[in-house]
Amino acid sequence: MFPPTTSLTPLLRYDAHRRRLWIAGQRVHHGMPGVLLLATGAALMLHDWTDRSLWFQLGPDMQR
Repeated sequence: MFPPTTSLTPLLRYDAHRRRLWIAGQRVHHGMPGVLLLATGAALMLHDWTDRSLWFQLGPDMQR
């Protein structure tokens, strides 16, 4: 038998067998998960924009 859907949070549910995602009971279609990940990444990047000079520094993280 197939594994049941996984409830990640009360708002997120994922069906690994069918590779389907639901957010707040609404199924997310086609490329929308990628769009959501892109938007989340963009929001995180904007949040850390003042630290952008540290993003690609080589060596250990020296900020305190």
